[in-house]
Amino acid sequence: MSEEHYAELKAELAANDTEHKSFKRRLDGCEEKLDKALNMQLVMERQSAAIENLGKGVGRVEQKVDSIDNRVAELEREPGEKWKKIAFEVVKYVVIALLGLAVGYVINGIK
Repeated sequence: MSEEHYAELKAELAANDTEHKSFKRRLDGCEEKLDKALNMQLVMERQSAAIENLGKGVGRVEQKVDSIDNRVAELEREPGEKWKKIAFEVVKYVVIALLGLAVGYVINGIK
């Protein structure tokens, strides 16, 4: 082997070695980015599951709040209905009493 040929092979080997190091560095960078992407995907999947569970919990809370709201509305309505009935009965008896008085005057006035 001649010195020139040996020098060319040595230069080509050095160039290949440099290129190999560059490829290795790039692959290592890609591997790191892939690991980060996979970790982000896992975190996002966990967050998605947590959000889904939170949504279910909010749905249950909403149903309970609606139920309580309906019960409170019914309880608030009940005393009002009682007062309406009481007021109706009072007015009814006052009207009957006035009619009784009017009839009494008419009957006493006729005699």
